[in-house]
Amino acid sequence: MGLDYRVRCCPDGLVTDRRRRIKVLDCTIRDGGICNNWKFDRAWVKRTFEALQASGVDYMEIGYRTREGAFDRSKVGEWRFLEEDVLAEVTAASNNTMKIAAMLDCGKVDPSDIKPRSQTVVNTLRIATYAHQMDEALRLLDRALEEGYETFMNVMAVSTLEPAEVDTFLDRLRDSGVHNVAIVDSFGALFPYHVEHLFRVYQNRLGEKIKVGIHTHNNQQQAFANTIAAIDAGADFVDATVHGIGRGAGNCPLELLLFYLDNPRYDVRPILELVDEYATLRDDLRWGYHLPYAITGFYNVHPRSGIERMSRPDRYECREMYETFMGRFGERSGGD
Repeated sequence: MGLDYRVRCCPDGLVTDRRRRIKVLDCTIRDGGICNNWKFDRAWVKRTFEALQASGVDYMEIGYRTREGAFDRSKVGEWRFLEEDVLAEVTAASNNTMKIAAMLDCGKVDPSDIKPRSQTVVNTLRIATYAHQMDEALRLLDRALEEGYETFMNVMAVSTLEPAEVDTFLDRLRDSGVHNVAIVDSFGALFPYHVEHLFRVYQNRLGEKIKVGIHTHNNQQQAFANTIAAIDAGADFVDATVHGIGRGAGNCPLELLLFYLDNPRYDVRPILELVDEYATLRDDLRWGYHLPYAITGFYNVHPRSGIERMSRPDRYECREMYETFMGRFGERSGGD
């Protein structure tokens, strides 16, 4: 056995070829758009599209299909309401090797809003739902399947559910016809040992025909580690974003993921050319690891209170925030 070509102190072959079959889904514009109300200009999105395509990324989730009236269009950018002329302009250089995905947000879209597959460049639909919305999610899924789309189901905030609730929605998905199901760590609450357990549950409940992946958030600096844990557990696809942009603490950084996969099918260099541009946004939009997000992740709650703290012009007052949650949920660590 030879030595690892990069880390010379270790033998080659410590990881299996499992990494080589992973599909990478980029959700930079969709999830990153939560940071700026999807107000990316078209040139920015086109440049991102071209870099992702050149890098060999398998899917680009470019925004949402949304019911008219669900948002005030004057307050959100056009990636919240995907229009075909905009999509055609941005994806004009498509060579059809990268799939274009849109998200359907349960409660903000109707089955009738799903266009026939022949009338759009979008070929993949991801349905974002909470477990209690599964009836509505399955109606959206049925329409998407009828129209010939590849489909994903993202059941959000799984960390808040009881094991029996997880089993219930997985059992409903097993025979639904959905192609892919993601473990979604909406609140950034999971650690790798949680991910390993959930993967066993998802795979056992869903069966061999449905592919399982992961979508992580970085509240506790675990997005990349949890993604690696998913890959080691047998994930079929993983989500990531350029420079980790995404709601609150952000997502798994795409560039780190491509480094880890170390697959000649992917070329990280076009992504590296984008990072400087996204880094300029990071200072303004303030995504990424910050202690207020870590506290919401640790207590497994929505990051909205962390987002509010991050918007303050002065101090975060993190001890006060932590102790407020500690009082609400019960003491979880020692005192001074």
